[in-house]
Amino acid sequence: MKLMPNIKLCVDCKRCERVCPTNGMFVVEGVPVKCMHCEDAPCLNVCPEYAIERIDDKVVVHKEKCVGCGLCMDACPFGAMRMNHNLGVVFKCDGCYTKDEELCKIVCPTGALEYSEKTVENKQKELVSKLKKIYSLDIKNSLFI
Repeated sequence: MKLMPNIKLCVDCKRCERVCPTNGMFVVEGVPVKCMHCEDAPCLNVCPEYAIERIDDKVVVHKEKCVGCGLCMDACPFGAMRMNHNLGVVFKCDGCYTKDEELCKIVCPTGALEYSEKTVENKQKELVSKLKKIYSLDIKNSLFI
């Protein structure tokens, strides 16, 4: 089962961000952004160092193998991969693969993070559409353009 953010229920409290052990969960303008642990994960497929692997249906980054090339960041359709510039490695949500349940789901006060196989595809498309709008606003308002 995938943990899918319900953007209509998110109140932007950022509890999910604060509890995430990998700092892989973040909220942008009320939209929880996390790895969707794609079935055919583009980040995993593009990594030249095999630093990303699937463990128990979760896509996990091994920092010790990562060379910081950023190809996985470019490949991720959800913008869930981020670079730690101090360490020169990428990081993301690992789905709490070593735990019984994802911590972000446990602490969410509104139930905005829920498991739902039936509606995952539609909600993913909705989330991607909203993220594209947010990122396009960031690009338009950028000082570097």
